[in-house]
Amino acid sequence: MAREIRFNYILEELQDKNEVGFAELSSALKVSEDTIRRDIETLANNGLLLKVRGGAIPRTHNPLTFKERIGQLRDDKEIIALKAQTLIKSGQTIFMDGGTSVYTLVSLLSTDIKLTVVTNNVAIVPLLSAFSGVELIVLGGKYLKESETVVGMRAIKMAENFQADLYFMGICALDSEKGVTASFMEEAELKQTMLQHSQVSIALSTFDKLNTFESYRVCPIEDLDYIITEMEIANEKFSSFKEAGVKIL
Repeated sequence: MAREIRFNYILEELQDKNEVGFAELSSALKVSEDTIRRDIETLANNGLLLKVRGGAIPRTHNPLTFKERIGQLRDDKEIIALKAQTLIKSGQTIFMDGGTSVYTLVSLLSTDIKLTVVTNNVAIVPLLSAFSGVELIVLGGKYLKESETVVGMRAIKMAENFQADLYFMGICALDSEKGVTASFMEEAELKQTMLQHSQVSIALSTFDKLNTFESYRVCPIEDLDYIITEMEIANEKFSSFKEAGVKIL
């Protein structure tokens, strides 16, 4: 059976069942489980599904709580974090907002780094407090438990007092035409402020969030300097973003 036919079958089964296993696919397609594992690995690498123990599930958008999402796509987020680290230099002032990719970036920072970090991301505060060389400034405001972030006018007013070298933006959705969008209006408003008060803006996004959108507009795609994902930059899905002048890492 041709590989493309197997791919279509796997994806159609996922649409119907929301979960597929190696054994059942092997039996249905009459190929070895090793073949199915390779097929699922290929589909996962192309952002079409999420490989899990024993099979695969759809790469659903923002499916779980923040703490649960930290463990999702962990390997992908570590790749994103390692790419992002190449832009960080000691002595910088950095905005970091919400998201599990930002959390993973912080967890992998060098322990001797010297930075000023301005953030509304409550989840990264315990991590950054352990860094002797990091001056940590936490924005005040209303706490959103869904994203473990602080938002609102107080946070916006505080953020306006800074001019950051870098802004690492956690991404809900990213589309070359609709731009950057967010799930909550107050998050979108704070992201806009951080963007306006930073020299370089970097979107940290797993590949599954590309060509998706949410309800609240943050900015046009042209306002970003970089998009960092776990994928190789040659992937054709990046073409429209490159045409907009955004660098891909």
